[in-house]
Amino acid sequence: MLKKAANFLKLGVIFAGKAGKNLALMLKYIFSGHCNYQVFLQESKTLIFNCISPIFMIAIALGIVMAVQLGPEFVSRGLANQLGLLTSITMTRELIPVVGALMIATQYGTGIAAEIANMKITEQVDALMVLKVDPIYYLAVPRFLAAICFTPLVIFLGDLVAILASFTTLRLREDIRLTGLLNNIQNYFEMDDIWFCLLKSSIFGAVIVLTAITIGLDVKGGAKEVGKATTSTVILSFIFVVFIDYIITSIYL
Repeated sequence: MLKKAANFLKLGVIFAGKAGKNLALMLKYIFSGHCNYQVFLQESKTLIFNCISPIFMIAIALGIVMAVQLGPEFVSRGLANQLGLLTSITMTRELIPVVGALMIATQYGTGIAAEIANMKITEQVDALMVLKVDPIYYLAVPRFLAAICFTPLVIFLGDLVAILASFTTLRLREDIRLTGLLNNIQNYFEMDDIWFCLLKSSIFGAVIVLTAITIGLDVKGGAKEVGKATTSTVILSFIFVVFIDYIITSIYL
C-alpha cells in the first residue's frame, strides 16, 4: 500500500515538473508575442463549436432540475422571488463553470491529447524538432491561448442559458412573475460574481489544455497509448478542476 502511494506520488511530482516546464515555455512565447495565429483561430473555432452544444444542453438540464427541486419549497414558504438570486449565484459561481469545464475537458481536451499523442507516436513531433520548430510554440501555445480566451465566453453563454431555463420553468410550473425574479437579481447580484465566473473559467480552460498537452507530448509506444492519453486527460482534468475550484472559491469567499 505504501509502495503504491509512493509510486503515485512520484508520478505526480514528475507530471507536475513536466507541466510546469511546458507552462513556463508557453508563457515565454506568449509574453514575447510569438504565436501561430492561424492555428489559434482554428483552435478557437474548434473549442467553441465542439463545446457550445453540450454545455447548452447540460445548462438547460441543470436549470430545469434546480427549478423543479427548489421551486415548490420556496413558493410554499413565501420566498419565490429569492429563487432568482439563488439560481443566478449558484449557476454563475459554481455549477456552470465547473460542469462546463468538465464538458470542455471531454470535448476539447481529449481531442488535443489524441492529436498530439498521435503526432508523437508517428514521429511528427520529432520532425518539427528536426526542422527547428519548437512543438510548444507550434502545437501548445495556440491551443493554450484559445482556451484562456474562449472558455470564459462559452461558460458565460451556458450560464445565461441555465438561468433562462430555470426562470422559464419557474414561470410555467409555479406561475412566478419574472419581474420579481429579475428585480431580486438586480438588487443583490453583483458584477464581481460575473468576473469571478469568467476568471475561474479561464483558469479551468488553461489547466485542461496544459494537462492534455503534457500528456500528449509524453506518450511513448504505439496506437494503444493514444487511447490511454485521452482517458488520462479526462481523469486528471476532472481532478484538477475540482481541486482548483475549491482553492479559488475558498480565497474568494
